[in-house]
This record gives sequence, C-alpha cells and structure tokens, in this order.
Amino acid sequence: MLMLCFWSMFLHTSKAETTELTKGLVVVELFTSQGCSSCPPADRLLASLAKDNTKGTEVIILSEHVDYWDYLGWKDPFSSPFFTERQHSYARALRQNNVYTPEMVVDGINGFVGSNEGAAVSAIQRAGHEPKVRLSLSAVEDSSKTSVDVVLLKKPEISKAERLLVFLTQDDINVLVGSGENSGQTLRHSGVVRHVKVIEKTSDSTIKLPKPSNSSARNLRVVAVLQNVQTMRITGAGITSVASR
Repeated sequence: MLMLCFWSMFLHTSKAETTELTKGLVVVELFTSQGCSSCPPADRLLASLAKDNTKGTEVIILSEHVDYWDYLGWKDPFSSPFFTERQHSYARALRQNNVYTPEMVVDGINGFVGSNEGAAVSAIQRAGHEPKVRLSLSAVEDSSKTSVDVVLLKKPEISKAERLLVFLTQDDINVLVGSGENSGQTLRHSGVVRHVKVIEKTSDSTIKLPKPSNSSARNLRVVAVLQNVQTMRITGAGITSVASR
C-alpha cells in the first residue's frame, strides 16, 4: 500500500548548508500502466535513459503506474490513485486537456508521449543546464529488513510553495501479464515507485519507508525530489542506493 505522510516539524538550519546548486541533474517521470499496450516501449526507453548518463548529465527515473487502466482487463500491481492524481496535477500545470499513457515528464515542466526518444533526449539536454539543489541522503535496511531508513544528510529548506517527496523505487521487476491489452507478455520495469512520503517541512528524524516483500536491497533506491506545488517545477533532487544489513 502506498504510504503518504505529512511531516510537521521544522528544523532550523542555515541557508548556506542547504542551497548547494548543481547542473546536470535531471528527473524523468513516466506515467505508465501494464494494462496499456502502448506503454512497454516507453518503459524500455525510461530504463535506457537511466543507464545512459552521458555528457555530465545524471538522469533520475521514476516509473509511476496510474490506476485508470485497472478497470479494463488487468489490474496493475504497482498502480495507485496517488500517481493518477499526480499526473492530473501535471496536466493542470502544463495546461493539458487530459491525461494519457505513456506520458513522460522531465523536471516537472515538460510533458510528451513517453515513447518519443527524440523528445526525451532533447528535454533532458535542456533540463541539464538548469541548476538544482542537490539533495544528499542515505538509506539502509532496518534490522528487521521490513523497512528502509532514510536520512537527509543536508536538510533542504522547504518554502511554503514547495514540498519534498521521498520515493522508494525498485529495479529489475518482471511481471507476466495475465489479461488485458498486454496479455501473455512479460513486462520488465525499472525505477518503479513502490512507496512515497510527502514532507511539508524537514525534521531530523529518520524517514521510514516500508520495504516491498518481494525485493532485495540491491534492487532498491531512494529518490528525493524538491518540487514547487504550483508550477510543479522540480528544484532539487537526489538519489541513493539502499544498503543491506
């Protein structure tokens, strides 16, 4: 079950500590579904973008499975209404008339058909020139290996117009689809968001994310994203692998 949590404690910290800006850091989100026959090429493209971090650009991927395909023959096990609502938020910010799959969104400000490699490469190149706050974090399995403990090593200052999202993602997932438009196909996914917490203000406490039962630490990563709630522009990001105990 997707975890959504709003934190209310505020940590006073100096601005110099938290505003380290960097270029070449790009967040690519894909809104997809296992029930959509047009989505597998976009899923493959997303995975390839994460592996092709060239020319000084680091691409952070998030595969977000929407739930509006779940009623058309196949229920996607990774789908959530949270991702559907997030895509609607992008549609409003980007002045789109509707939502669709597959849709790729780069840095929260550029949306296009998710299988369009040319559009993806062009958008990533442009976004790589925009400075962002680099978020430093660490993540490790807890002693019971049922959750992941995340610590923000440098606490970002979150303005009233921003929020911090912390995603737990899983790579190398293979699913045999039993019905619907992709019936009989084995789909492979990378960067699948399994849990997310939304943080209004940072605290010095450890952020706990439930660890999926079918996962190992080596396939898990934690992504932190600082985002403007009105424009949806991503102003900061960071990623780390999950260490095992």
